[in-house]
Amino acid sequence: MLKRLYQPLAYQTQTMPDSYWAASAGPLPRCETLPAEGTFKTGVAIIGGGYTGLSTALELAENGVEVAVFDAGRSGWGASGRNGGFCCIGGSPLSYAELGLRFGEDETRHYARLQRQSIDLVASRLDDWGIDADRHSDGEVVLAHKPNRIAELHEEDAQHAHFSDIDCQFLTREQLHERGLVAADTYGGLHVKTGFGLHPLKYLAGLHQQCIAKGVRIFEQAMIEDLKDTGTGYDLRSGNTRISAQKVVIATNGYSAENLPDWIGGRLMPVFSGILVTRPLSDDELAEQGWTSDLMAYDSRILLHYFRKLPDNRFMFGGRGGITATQSAFDAGKRDLLHHFDRMFPAWRDVDITHHWNGLACLSQSFRPYIGRVPGHREVWTGLGWHGNGVALGSLAGQMLGKQILGTGKPSDIGTILGTPPDRFPLARFRRLGRSLAYRYYGLRDRFA
Repeated sequence: MLKRLYQPLAYQTQTMPDSYWAASAGPLPRCETLPAEGTFKTGVAIIGGGYTGLSTALELAENGVEVAVFDAGRSGWGASGRNGGFCCIGGSPLSYAELGLRFGEDETRHYARLQRQSIDLVASRLDDWGIDADRHSDGEVVLAHKPNRIAELHEEDAQHAHFSDIDCQFLTREQLHERGLVAADTYGGLHVKTGFGLHPLKYLAGLHQQCIAKGVRIFEQAMIEDLKDTGTGYDLRSGNTRISAQKVVIATNGYSAENLPDWIGGRLMPVFSGILVTRPLSDDELAEQGWTSDLMAYDSRILLHYFRKLPDNRFMFGGRGGITATQSAFDAGKRDLLHHFDRMFPAWRDVDITHHWNGLACLSQSFRPYIGRVPGHREVWTGLGWHGNGVALGSLAGQMLGKQILGTGKPSDIGTILGTPPDRFPLARFRRLGRSLAYRYYGLRDRFA
């Protein structure tokens, strides 16, 4: 039996989320269904049909490997279809300086290059595959929500200059206003000129189609409930169906079970992030608030808010904070998110909200992603822990996992920052309680410090 961190509502797989992305993506590619019983054989079994799982499948299939993907819902049901569509850097909440102290400056620069490379990979896919994914935004802007956060933006600018080739520009409060970036409680900003916004489910649908074209078999409503090493391969079970594979990839990120495999247990802290989307705003309404830019944006809070104007003039606003999967908790989270939206964008206080949904962002104990072999297993691989920024890095991780499995990639390609497995959380069984206490502290710090 699968062990889950949250209540069953977090893992309801029968339907797609009631999100703006699902409502506007158009017809999604069809998946197969597993037979009700019997044995299914494949070369590589990939658990999870999001960016990482499908990118791994594509890399393997393009090199002649037989691949099957199994999703508990369908492609895009999880985080890949629930996120805010920020194709950007930020796979680790640790600063480049903090990573440099532990791993050295060369490894940190390598990690910075990989983050930039991951954005370029998604961009090239959209171009090469002709995907109209509503791409927009020249990078992103981080907004100081207090005057004392301005120094942090200058420090971030200096770290980008030292460790990466990403161009940044500091913007005063006046310059933010001139550029149509007016929100309450903002005192300056740093424009990080890499990355773009997209429709995450349209991108995923294009990736799905490419996999099908290369012969990947993708199964929906295929919950993998057990995984056993046979000595010569692996047996997986979904209901009464047995799946035989030579290699396995775990690509379930924040939706992972604690015991599939047991190594994952206690190493991840999935947290809920909520998103709301307004009706399309008129030019006058945009001008009244003063937010006319299409730049992706987020603020300097620990419990950050992230937001952007969509190409059809809807406004998307998201925020972190939930660690309980009940309807009452989701309703309370929506009220809290609306409160913050109304405070930051008071001119839109009475604008209709057409969509609201939740999804799990995945934190690791190390505050770093991990790409590589699952420790203690011969041929079980994984990529996880994107810290809410998996559109780009999750895509590159899948490609890199495919190369590692094929033997065409070297460990040095991944590097030590992404290639060092996370430890378990201390007192892991109580980590939800610990995170709840931490969120209360973070909220007070964001407000008063």
